[in-house]
Amino acid sequence: METLMMVPATSGSMDLVVDQLSRAVGAHLARYKGQSRTHTASDLRSYLGWCAARRLDPLSVSRVHVELWIRWMQEIRRLQPATVSRRVSVVAGFYRTCVIDGVLAVSPAEHVGVRGSRRNPRPLV
Repeated sequence: METLMMVPATSGSMDLVVDQLSRAVGAHLARYKGQSRTHTASDLRSYLGWCAARRLDPLSVSRVHVELWIRWMQEIRRLQPATVSRRVSVVAGFYRTCVIDGVLAVSPAEHVGVRGSRRNPRPLV
């Protein structure tokens, strides 16, 4: 499903322009089917909601923003490590798809990871 926005063209007329974020989300979700698609969409919606609440454009964020989202899930929301790990994996996959499709040059999630989980404790350095 694509979201269309009306934007003024240079000639003063209105042209339909496909929202780039909606297309990127659609392209990523097209890789899945059934329950996998449903759960992936839910996890991605959670991240996009976090970005929207902070007025961040998900296609313009940096690694720091993704790291802050991870900390928010761990420290504020107190989600289970497996949930955090799964959501990070979904967002990393979304950004990987954006790079593959040429929407982004580099993924802001490329070098992030879930740290401090009981099963895989890694330092924050």
